[in-house]
Amino acid sequence: MASSHSGAEEESEGFDRTAEREDELRAAVGAVAGGIVGTTVMTGVLLAVNAIYAPEISVFATLAELAGVGANNVALGMAMFLGAGALAWPLTFATLGAYLPGRTRAQQGIVFSLVLWTGFVVAFGTHYAGMDLAVFVVTSIVTHVAYGYLLGFVAGRLTGHRETPDLAV
Repeated sequence: MASSHSGAEEESEGFDRTAEREDELRAAVGAVAGGIVGTTVMTGVLLAVNAIYAPEISVFATLAELAGVGANNVALGMAMFLGAGALAWPLTFATLGAYLPGRTRAQQGIVFSLVLWTGFVVAFGTHYAGMDLAVFVVTSIVTHVAYGYLLGFVAGRLTGHRETPDLAV
């Protein structure tokens, strides 16, 4: 049976798929770069909080405990945190971010991080009480917003998907 496509149509379709794949790759690389920047900032803040409040507040130990590798395995908890923040969440953002509310990638990144924060605070918050819980909640929401902003901002800058906000006059 003969194909209904001409050779020129197939070449044109192949070119479009190549351009589409390049855009997807650019979006993934931009998001991973944003995730690395955001995770670096978030990790610095969390390390400071851990240094001040440990052992009462140790997000990395809690993550290791939740993963079932024991609360004493802080290094593995930190590695899991860095892997999720630098790879898993940014790739999810690259896939879903355009569907989130917000006029800019940075705003969409903040929305994305607030969704992540709800799960984070529920999973980790049960390990804290009183003032430790208050410090945890405030620190976690501030760091998640910073992470989301940086994730979206850097991804938008590297992919050219950066909208300029309207100026209030």
